[in-house]
Amino acid sequence: MIAREQTAVRNVGLLLMLRGLLAVGGVVVAAVVPRLMGPTGYGQVALLVTLSFWFTLAASLGFTQVMGRHVPGFGQSSDEDGLRSFFGGLLAIRIVAGLLVAALYLVVTITWLRDLDWVAMAVLAGAVFVRAPAGLCFSLHLGLNQAARWGVADILRQWGTLAFMLPGYLMGGLRGAALGVLLGELVVLLVGKIGARSYLKWAAFRIDWHGLWPYLRFGLIFYVSDLVLSGFERSGEAMVRALCGDYAQVGFFGVAYSAFLTGAVGLPQIALAFAPLLTVLRLEGDQAALRLWIERLLKWLALGSVVVVLAAVLVGKDLVPLVLGSAYRPVAANLIPLAIGLVALSLTSVANLSALTHDRPSVALAAAVLRLVTFWVLGLSFVGRWGSWGASLAVLGALVAQAGFFTWRMRRVVGYSLRRWVAVVGLGAMFLPLTLLRSSPAIDAALFATFVVCYGGLLLLLGWVTPDELGVMWRAVMGARSPALGTSGDQSS
Repeated sequence: MIAREQTAVRNVGLLLMLRGLLAVGGVVVAAVVPRLMGPTGYGQVALLVTLSFWFTLAASLGFTQVMGRHVPGFGQSSDEDGLRSFFGGLLAIRIVAGLLVAALYLVVTITWLRDLDWVAMAVLAGAVFVRAPAGLCFSLHLGLNQAARWGVADILRQWGTLAFMLPGYLMGGLRGAALGVLLGELVVLLVGKIGARSYLKWAAFRIDWHGLWPYLRFGLIFYVSDLVLSGFERSGEAMVRALCGDYAQVGFFGVAYSAFLTGAVGLPQIALAFAPLLTVLRLEGDQAALRLWIERLLKWLALGSVVVVLAAVLVGKDLVPLVLGSAYRPVAANLIPLAIGLVALSLTSVANLSALTHDRPSVALAAAVLRLVTFWVLGLSFVGRWGSWGASLAVLGALVAQAGFFTWRMRRVVGYSLRRWVAVVGLGAMFLPLTLLRSSPAIDAALFATFVVCYGGLLLLLGWVTPDELGVMWRAVMGARSPALGTSGDQSS
C-alpha cells in the first residue's frame, strides 16, 4: 500500500476498535445508569438529554460531510492557509448556529415540560451550544484522513455519562445530571480543540458567505438528508405506541432497535472513514483504484453483516433473556429482521460514501426520503398485525428499498461491481439451515462457532479473502510498512 492507503486502513482498524469499546461501554451504561437513577429519574434525564441531541443535530448543517469531501483537496494542494481559513469560517458559522439552537432548545423544553426543573434545561442548553464547535473540531480529523481521532468523541461522551452525569444525579438530582452532561461536553470540546489547534487561526475566524457558499450548499443537502433519517430513527416507538397501544411492545421494539443502532451507526461511519482516500483518488482520476477500494469495502461490510445475521438467528434467543431477562424474550425475534437490515445497510453505506465523494447529495436525500416513506407505509400495515415484530419488518423493508435505489443510482455514476458482495452474502445464506439444529444454549453456541469457522474457511478456500490481504490489512492497522496491494494481486475484491 502507498502511505495514504495504509493510513486509511490503519485508521479504520482503530475506528473498529473504538466501536468495540463503544459497544462495551453501552452495555455498562445500560446496566448501571437506569438501575441507580430509578425509572422516573432515568426517564426524565433520558428525555431531556435525547431532546438535546435532536437539537444538536439541527446545528450540524452537514459540516461532517463537507469536511470529509473538501478538506482532502486542501491537503492535496498543500494549501494549509486555505484550510485554516476554511475551517475558521465554518467554525464561526457553527458557533452561531449552536447559540441559536441552544436558545431554541431552552424555549421549547421550558414551554413543553413545565413540570421539570428549568435550571436543568438551561444547563443542557449550554451542552447543546458546546457540542456545536466540538463536533466540527473532531470532524476536521475525518477530512485529514484521521478517522480514529474523529471517533474518539463518541467514546469521551459515553464514558462522560458514567464519570459526570451519574454522580451528578446522585448528588443533585436532575439539575446535577444536567451539570454532569455539560461537564462531559466541555471535556469533549477541550480534547477537540487541542487536536485541532494547528488549524485554529483567529484571523480566519470570520464568516465569508460568498467564499463558503458552494461548500454550504453541498453540506445543506446532506444536512436535510440527516434530518430525514433522524425522523426514521426516532419514529419507530411512536408508531408502535400509536398503532398498538401496548407499552410492552414499545419496549420490545425500542430495546431491539437500540441494539440494531450499534451496527447501523458503525457501518456508515466505517465507510465514511474512506472519504479522504476516495476523494484524492477521484481528484487524481484513478478510477480503477477508486472502484477497487469501493468493492473491497463492500465485501468486508457484507462479511461483517452476515456474521451478525447468523448470530441473531443462532444464539439470539439464548442471549436476550440472559442479558435482559426472561420478560424480554420477544426481542430475539425482532433482532432477526433488524440484523438482516444491516446487510442492506452495507450497500447503503457504500452508496452514501460514493454520493459524498462524487458530489451527489441530492441522490442521498432522495434515498433518505424513500427510506422514511417506505417505513411508514409498511409500518401502518405491519404494526397493527404483529406489533413490535411488524415494526422491525417495516425497518427491514425500508432499508432494502433505500439500498436498492441508492445503489442503482450510484453504480450508474461510479460503475462499481456487486459481484463479491453477492457472493459473500450468498455464501453466508447457505448456513441458514443450521437453525434447524438449534437446541440448548451450548449447542446453539457450538453451531455459531461452526458457522464462523466454516464460513471463514470457505472464504479463504475460494480466494474471496486471501492470506496476503489479511496480512496487509493487519500490518496497516498495526502501523507497520506493508507490501503493495495492487489490483493484480488482489482479485478477491
